Amino acid sequence: MLTHISDETVAPGPPHDFRIRFRIGNTSQVTGVDVNSQICIDSAGQVTLETWGADDRFMVIRGRNYTSAAAAQASAEKWRAALMVAFAQLNIGADFGTRAPQGELTNAGRRLFEEEDADQPRQVLDNVHGILVFPSEPAAAFETAMPLTAVLSRPIEDIVSCASTLADQADLQLDDAQLVAHSLFASSFSETSADARFLMLMMAVETIIKRDDRSLTVVAHVNDLFKQTKQADLPVRERDALLGALRDLRKQSIGQAGQALASMLGDQQFADETPADFFKKCYTLRSQLVHGTVPRPSREVVGQRAATLQIMVGKLLSMATSLSNRVDEREDSA
Repeated sequence: MLTHISDETVAPGPPHDFRIRFRIGNTSQVTGVDVNSQICIDSAGQVTLETWGADDRFMVIRGRNYTSAAAAQASAEKWRAALMVAFAQLNIGADFGTRAPQGELTNAGRRLFEEEDADQPRQVLDNVHGILVFPSEPAAAFETAMPLTAVLSRPIEDIVSCASTLADQADLQLDDAQLVAHSLFASSFSETSADARFLMLMMAVETIIKRDDRSLTVVAHVNDLFKQTKQADLPVRERDALLGALRDLRKQSIGQAGQALASMLGDQQFADETPADFFKKCYTLRSQLVHGTVPRPSREVVGQRAATLQIMVGKLLSMATSLSNRVDEREDSA
């Protein structure tokens, strides 16, 4: 059983608690807990696992009476890591709010809640999705301020008019790649995580990217490297891996092909950038996210890019006929 971090080296101060609110994923379930249940999970009785509210998917790790805010924070980070690793081992999905949007309770709203029961002083705190450290006294109450979500509204008449016009095009057809791209695009609208939304939109674009051959000079150079590598005295697995990489080098990179695809949008602007420049920066951001660049791009930066990328992807997918013809022309020329 894990125990909390020792407080012996931390200077004494007002006692502090920590709280970690997390949400079990929709396709996972934790059984054996009821509403308002509280289970001690350390030998000292200082840390408990609790349910929160009527939705049993929300749970809380609560640590009490640490000698300082720093000690409470350190223990909170340790317990969060322990739960994350435990859930991975047990194949359970949970969102610990590490990059989740947060609501913020206003001072006026906080005072209103605090004054509801003046006879019993309490501190009213944001119901933070993630780690929260706060003084142990007075007793804490948690209120939720929902983060703002922008909603785009369209009248049904616009949908009917647009679909009817498109249906009149005899050559309108979506290939398999475009069907996958549309599915990814649609799914991105339901994602609350800025990272997941952004990456899903980038996947939608990459699904419909068609990579051209590089120039004849470059291909000839790569072919020379291919022959040399094929004849090299190398372990078979290493040689085959290099040959596969060299075959791929005959084609444009995903970044180059994506910029070419984005350029089909002409002189339109996205975040005051040309389509090609905007895609290039999005592709760099994607690489930073998936390859673990430290420090990671902030959630705000990713969210802003995702909002504009969503517009670009919608425009690219609305060029269905043009994209299909572009693919057919390449196949005919090949």
